[in-house]
Amino acid sequence: MNKYMWLLGMGLQKALAYRVNYAVTILAAVFPIILQWALWRSIYGYTQADTLYGMSYAEMLSYVVLAALMAQALRTGFEYDMAEDIKSGGLNRFIVQPLSYFGYRLSVFVGTNLGYFVATLGVMAIALWVAIRYWSLSIDIVDIALFLLSAVGAFFLQFMLFYLLSLTAFWLHEVWALFESTRVIGLVLSGGVVPLSVFGESLQYWLSLLPFQYLIYFPIQTLTGAISFEQVISGLLIQLVWIVVMMLLIAAIWRRGSRSYLALGG
Repeated sequence: MNKYMWLLGMGLQKALAYRVNYAVTILAAVFPIILQWALWRSIYGYTQADTLYGMSYAEMLSYVVLAALMAQALRTGFEYDMAEDIKSGGLNRFIVQPLSYFGYRLSVFVGTNLGYFVATLGVMAIALWVAIRYWSLSIDIVDIALFLLSAVGAFFLQFMLFYLLSLTAFWLHEVWALFESTRVIGLVLSGGVVPLSVFGESLQYWLSLLPFQYLIYFPIQTLTGAISFEQVISGLLIQLVWIVVMMLLIAAIWRRGSRSYLALGG
């Protein structure tokens, strides 16, 4: 356990060394937020509707701002390192050492992204204050506590999703397109661009069967109090189930992939 905590600490130190990168990344999120604001202002102004897709203009604006920041909080990047380890023989050192590759990657991911994740939640808190102060958004302290639980769940679910995806490097020569296409599709299906209610009840039902909505849409709905306490608890349980399911899939695919890796001599 100590070696994994050391890896976590090293990852955190590395992240703190690149604070300017974080600031630039947050600033980069401002531009799509401005586009979203202009888009929805035009749509609500043109339709003269008080609500669209079950949301008022203030609620929609609050959602797109918070969702954009949540998407930034869930950034990854380790998948490229994993693919390189698989293809370049970097896994060899984990075969001869008593160190779990999954534990190694998880520790480094948490260490590298924890500070970024918490800092982004801090920016979200500022955005939330603006929404409450100027857009009349009503937030309960219980909703904030439940949101933090769902955000932590989303953090680990995102890791599991991209770790699972990275294992395709055992069989695929080029994985860049797969990573980026999944990132873009996942952003849309998770509600990171528009709320999933925009897609209609029928499609939203099918999307609810996938893990993506538990990354952004579910946490933001929890934060804004758009769903009941019972729905939040149900969502948290489903989020946990998806994490466990992905861990089981990772273990099964890793065993098969590592056998192929060893058969080819690493």
